[in-house]
Amino acid sequence: MSPRKSPSEVVKEINQAGGCSHPIRLRGEFINTNTGEVNQRPLMVACKDRRAVVCPSCSYLYKADAWILVSAGLIGGKGVPASVCEHPRLFLTLTAPSFGAVHARQADGSCRPRPQPPCPHGRSLQCQLRHDEKDLKVGSPLCDACFDYEGAILWNAEASRLWNRTLEQIRRRLAVCLAPGLEDNPQGFRLSYLKVAEFQRRGLVHFHVVLRLDGAGEAFSAPPSELTTEVLSLVIADVVREFSIITSHGEIAWGRQFDLSDASTLDRDDLRIAGYLAKYATKSTDGTKDFARSFQARSNITSLNGSSHLRQLALTAWDLALESEFENLNLRAHAHAFGHRGQLITKSRHYSTRFLDLRAARAAYMARQSTGDPMSGTFVFEGRGYDDPHTVEVAEFLHWLSLEAKKSAPRPEPTTGGDR
Repeated sequence: MSPRKSPSEVVKEINQAGGCSHPIRLRGEFINTNTGEVNQRPLMVACKDRRAVVCPSCSYLYKADAWILVSAGLIGGKGVPASVCEHPRLFLTLTAPSFGAVHARQADGSCRPRPQPPCPHGRSLQCQLRHDEKDLKVGSPLCDACFDYEGAILWNAEASRLWNRTLEQIRRRLAVCLAPGLEDNPQGFRLSYLKVAEFQRRGLVHFHVVLRLDGAGEAFSAPPSELTTEVLSLVIADVVREFSIITSHGEIAWGRQFDLSDASTLDRDDLRIAGYLAKYATKSTDGTKDFARSFQARSNITSLNGSSHLRQLALTAWDLALESEFENLNLRAHAHAFGHRGQLITKSRHYSTRFLDLRAARAAYMARQSTGDPMSGTFVFEGRGYDDPHTVEVAEFLHWLSLEAKKSAPRPEPTTGGDR
């Protein structure tokens, strides 16, 4: 057992890891490139996990980067000119279809108070309870036997492909608005987007999408005058209602409920959409650690406490992976995400900057701030986490203090222009 560290040593170790709660431990040689001196010592680096339940500090940084990605595409910044504020911009939320009646929490707190005929299994489809927001029943089926667990998993698995094909169809329809007959070769405009996936309480993924119309080419020019916000809105609504894809396991389509709102009225002082999407970018599948990482064995799932519905979704994904017709869906690796295989945040190349660019800029800034001698070295992975588990509590407390200090600090005056 390693000797207990002094408070100053603990803080130094946390600072070295960038405030991370679960850093990666490396071991190797540091070489001072000025003096040639060689030192052997461990190195702690941040885990960079986006999920707040895993690491509050790294998640906070990821959330800030996600906010920049979204806002730059809406109002300019990070290489995107402020003139995009004048382009048609929409905020779209896409949901999954129903796979069975579930407990819900309406705006007034009620669930399903109206009388309903029983299901084929004799279970009541009425619920007069008023569920608390944290009630595990919310999202769970009123009848487990009626709920189509297999269909839900397969829909999640194909949702990203459905989005890609939907986007392709939207572009084709817009091309027809410009010049009938050119749907197979859309040109004259560019439709950019940023999409964030979020899991509903019932375990089905839904997508929040920001879309922006630009002119053709590399520059962020205005789109053709024929492609207005109204035209874009009508095209998207029609495609979402009508479009579906055929897979080897059936037809995949969007749910009947979708939301489409005009984001063109947003200004620099109203970026609620950016904050909204950034918040969901740091959630795990169910908001807990249970489904934060992939499972290594079926017993990892069966031993979980909490929602039996979510546990059954994960088990269904795990078991479906054994069937040859679903082999290409890689369901076992994505059982913790209930079959969903897509990235949490995806965007088109021209929407705004990249996470990679933001991290590179931050690394360059930190290198300029360094006052020590330049160092190089070769390192190998040694493990995860601090030697003393109490250091995790200290790291999270220091992160909380940092957030409180930022909240009480005076806000700087907003800047203008597209090169922030």
